[in-house]
Amino acid sequence: LGREAGLLGYPLTDETKTPDGVGRFNHFQNGSIYWTPTTGAREVHGPIRARWESLGWERSALGYPVTDEYAVTGGRESEFQKGFLTLNTATNTVTVRMK
Repeated sequence: LGREAGLLGYPLTDETKTPDGVGRFNHFQNGSIYWTPTTGAREVHGPIRARWESLGWERSALGYPVTDEYAVTGGRESEFQKGFLTLNTATNTVTVRMK
């Protein structure tokens, strides 16, 4: 991801165990990386990360991220264990869609 010159910037935390004990995370200046044995390491940033944080991170109904952010028509999206967060880049709004 480009180390400190990359998208995420400098780390703000050391690798930390998640409250549920299942995974680990690191927070960076511009995003986070979350890891579990089943999902692997996944990067979350920008408005999608902010919305996931507001919902309660991995303790939310969405669970852990299972993909990195990817392009969709009209914006960007990240898939989570139990749903999706979709950014509409025209309005800068993030919607939740459960599986």
